[in-house]
Amino acid sequence: MGLSRTRWYAFVAALAALFVCAARPAYAHVGSPNVFYEGDAGPYHLLVTVNVPQVIPGVAEVQVRAASNDVRQISTVVTRLAGAGSRYAPVPDLATRSTSDPHLFTASIWLMEYGSLRVLLKVSGDHGNAEMSVPVASFARQSLAMPRWLGALLLALAVGLAAGMISIVGAAVRDARLPAGTPVDDRSRRSGVIAMAVAGVVVAAVFYLALAWWNVDAADHARLTRAFKPPRLTVALDGANRLKLTASEAGWSKYLAKHQLLPDHGHLMHMFLVRTPAFDRFWHLHPEANPDGSFDVNLPHLDAGHYDVFADIVDESGFPWTMVGAIDLPEVKGIQLTADDSGGSFAPIGETSSSVDVLPDGTRVVWQHEPIVANTPMVLRFEIQNRDGSPATEMQPYMGMAAHLEIVRNDLSVFAHIHPSGSAPMAALMLAGNTGGGPTMTMPDGTTMVMPEKVGPELSMPYGFPKPGPYRVFVQFKRAGTIETAVFDVQVQDRPQTS
Repeated sequence: MGLSRTRWYAFVAALAALFVCAARPAYAHVGSPNVFYEGDAGPYHLLVTVNVPQVIPGVAEVQVRAASNDVRQISTVVTRLAGAGSRYAPVPDLATRSTSDPHLFTASIWLMEYGSLRVLLKVSGDHGNAEMSVPVASFARQSLAMPRWLGALLLALAVGLAAGMISIVGAAVRDARLPAGTPVDDRSRRSGVIAMAVAGVVVAAVFYLALAWWNVDAADHARLTRAFKPPRLTVALDGANRLKLTASEAGWSKYLAKHQLLPDHGHLMHMFLVRTPAFDRFWHLHPEANPDGSFDVNLPHLDAGHYDVFADIVDESGFPWTMVGAIDLPEVKGIQLTADDSGGSFAPIGETSSSVDVLPDGTRVVWQHEPIVANTPMVLRFEIQNRDGSPATEMQPYMGMAAHLEIVRNDLSVFAHIHPSGSAPMAALMLAGNTGGGPTMTMPDGTTMVMPEKVGPELSMPYGFPKPGPYRVFVQFKRAGTIETAVFDVQVQDRPQTS
């Protein structure tokens, strides 16, 4: 009986593994699913990294680095980002403090569902207790194929289990009524054969129903996965200088038309145009929403070429999406840039510095960094200087943030739009109640945003490059009423293999 139970558990495990393996990748930031956040939990300044698991359900790895020695204990727990589920958190798990680095705490937490979640950090230290919420977009990152040998082994165990069950039923019916030591007669033998045939039909029915259940579950899971897979955009020139963006799938257009999007930095959509393969033209624009779920925007003057499009939106649950498209444009005689729109012309990728960019007005942007290693959380630090190298003045918030940073890998497999707070959109942070408590400003759409208390010449943004290779980094900030864009090219190294 013990062996049969083991085989049955193996069969159930196989079905569960197949269910999990049906997950396909879905991305908010393209190719950069992990979450990076830097902010204050009361008096404690923390840098938080959440490494999202490959599949859901799965285990997320959380790293918390405290800026000072006054943090004694950190606990972590996962809840929904907003709504009733966010108010009733389960018992938190205590993070482990590193024995070699007392500022570093690590924890492993289960993400059990798709959608907008948050990691709630409870911090205790010399200055009392405090909390911090970090929004997490929970989704499957890739499909995990079952090895052929494992599938063959599990099938053999399932067949063995079925044969064992049938033989046990036959033996029980054949021998149950015979006294001990009595030879089996023809009647008992026939009864055993009939019982085995009936058991075989029952086992076959169980297998059929199990496969039917799996097919229904797999179809439901596929629909769920598709629901979290960002749609592609159909991008078209509408008239002489107006760009129209429409979700390629009709279902997504209906969703965008019926459901409310959250303004992020005062805009429902942040669209980025990158001329490829040179990466020598870059525009950050803000299309307007139409009742049918499409968006459109008046273009500035654009040189002809192939442009890849990345469009960031945040749905009403706080889940961020990056919609992706492309278009071949003729030369566009557009309008002057207005409000928060920005961009311009730059040297082709590979021809700019990885440390200093001198802008046309003489402003110097300095990026001081060590060699960058993939999959390593870090804080990217930039210094804005005058022409003579002195710290820049007249720095202003740009859409409520000290700066915006766009990171693109040369093959377009990675795109990230981050800020000094990190990779989570401000709309999600506001849902989580994690706005920092600074002064506020009213955005053009009427929403209220928390402003940085001071925009200085030093800019910092947390991030971790997800894989090695060449990247282009666009740093955008506002100075004396002008939106500036600095460009850096950097080669990200692979993480050394540890023995």
